[in-house]
Amino acid sequence: MRIALDSSVLIAAHISRAGVCAELLEDVLLHHELVISEFILEELCRKLVEKFAFPKREADQVAAFLRRASIIVVPADLPSTLCRDPTDVPVLGTAVAAECALLISVDRDLHDMRTVH
Repeated sequence: MRIALDSSVLIAAHISRAGVCAELLEDVLLHHELVISEFILEELCRKLVEKFAFPKREADQVAAFLRRASIIVVPADLPSTLCRDPTDVPVLGTAVAAECALLISVDRDLHDMRTVH
C-alpha cells in the first residue's frame, strides 16, 4: 500500500525516535511504500533546522535517507482553495499524484478535510 507522510509526522519520527511517529515510519518503510515529494522534504529540513535546532548537515542526512527509501513524486496540481490552509495543498497533491491509500498527518487543517475528491 502506498502511504504519504507529511513533514510533521517525519519531524516527530526524527525528534522522538522511540515515539509513535517513529514506529509508524518504521512500519511504513518495512511493510508499505512511503511516498513523499521534494516539497515535503524541503519543509522537513527547514523545520528541523529552524524550529528544532538540528544541524543542517543532520537534516540533509535525514532527507537523503528518505529520498533513498521512498517513492518521490511531483505533487498533483490541485486548486489552492481545496484546503483551509493553501500551504497544505502540495502535501495533498503528493498523495493524489501517487494514488496513495493513506495520507498521515497531524495537521488539523488536513484532518478536518476527511476526503479529497
